[in-house]
Amino acid sequence: MFEKESATVEALLHNDAKFRHMYDKHASLNARVDEVTAGDAPMDPLDLEELKKEKLHLADCMQRCIQDYKGHH
Repeated sequence: MFEKESATVEALLHNDAKFRHMYDKHASLNARVDEVTAGDAPMDPLDLEELKKEKLHLADCMQRCIQDYKGHH
């Protein structure tokens, strides 16, 4: 995720606790979605869609943080 922005992501992970929290939560949600879609963990399809929406929302928030950071540095 955000491969083209790796330097900015690294800077934010080290300097911004809010970004780090979003990044960790996104990674956790991603792992959970992967488990469910691989059939390793059962989940109601509606609950899975909610997880995917939350993951997407976090990705959008992180992208805004990256853009703000780049605009100020």
